[in-house]
Amino acid sequence: MAGILPRELILEILSWLPVTSLIRFRCVSKTWKFLISDPYLVKLHLERSSRTPQILLLERQRYKSQCFLAGLDSLPCLIQNPAPSSCGRILPCPEPYKYYLFGSCNGLLSLHDSLFTNQYEEHWVCFWNPATKHCSRPSPRLRLKYGGIGFHYDVNFGFGYDDKRNSYKVVAMLLDWNRHQMSVWVYSMGDVRWRRSLMTSLTFLNIDSNGYFLNGTINWIGLSSGEAKCLSYDLNNDTCRCFSVPEFIPENSGFPSMGVLNDCLCVCLDIERTVFVVLALKDVRDEKSWSRLVCVSYQTLIMSPYYYKLRILCMWGDLLLLAYSNWDANNIIITFNLKENKIERTRTYYKKFPNRIFSCNYVPSLILLT
Repeated sequence: MAGILPRELILEILSWLPVTSLIRFRCVSKTWKFLISDPYLVKLHLERSSRTPQILLLERQRYKSQCFLAGLDSLPCLIQNPAPSSCGRILPCPEPYKYYLFGSCNGLLSLHDSLFTNQYEEHWVCFWNPATKHCSRPSPRLRLKYGGIGFHYDVNFGFGYDDKRNSYKVVAMLLDWNRHQMSVWVYSMGDVRWRRSLMTSLTFLNIDSNGYFLNGTINWIGLSSGEAKCLSYDLNNDTCRCFSVPEFIPENSGFPSMGVLNDCLCVCLDIERTVFVVLALKDVRDEKSWSRLVCVSYQTLIMSPYYYKLRILCMWGDLLLLAYSNWDANNIIITFNLKENKIERTRTYYKKFPNRIFSCNYVPSLILLT
């Protein structure tokens, strides 16, 4: 084929094929392997795959994590019957990273593991491409030494892509409770060490654990000086800023959670334990661009507002897939029709250990790991 069609046309054709097919074609010959590894094809394929992202559901149990992938073309199936056995694939996290999957970006998933002793704690990460079944080597270890009895850190991670430097990065946000200082450490894929990006006297208590990547920034939600805030770290210029969340008042609201829906940064919260609200930030660099995306009463949802955080897993047209855990640690998944303001389906999954279900966008890609 290479002798009949120009190389540019071959790459154009290949860019429309699924990753699974391209992985098989790489085994045909050295020529095909070289073609499918071409950086131009990898980038072009990613751009086109990003137009039809998939939904990744992460089920995090006390001792391990597993992923359930459901393609966008199967979202109707996921909405109608959101069970791992009925739609999509189960992807167990690769050994030994059984504990914490915290981010997804351009087809790569970021995994975290840690070690704790009496004198220090260590954290390290790796990157996993489920489509190519490749997992990177572990990063260098980020060692945090303890300063005495009662000394501890609050550590939270985020994963994203710095398009300015063409680099995938993990950001570790460290809150030193004893010194009342916060520092940000950054690891770029392939680097030999973690780099401390900044240190500030700002104290930010993260609520939702994961950092969410959107448009070159990684974002967390938490409390600062007793007020609900979003903390946003810009990967392009290594700056950090805090901004307020409208409508959220700690005295009359439950703990909020964060996510990304329809290319917007979203915050889920309840108001006075009666109404479930989702706020959307259209431009993550403009805190004035907040708007209401969802507003529905717990009475309409036929659930108690005191269960574990209600959150949106995904949105397809007017249908929302919501999840929460009840007192028995069962996962309850609700299919809610936003337009008609009614529940279409409720499913309960019984689990031996307490767990939580999260979601994020996922795009199968040919991105290579280092």
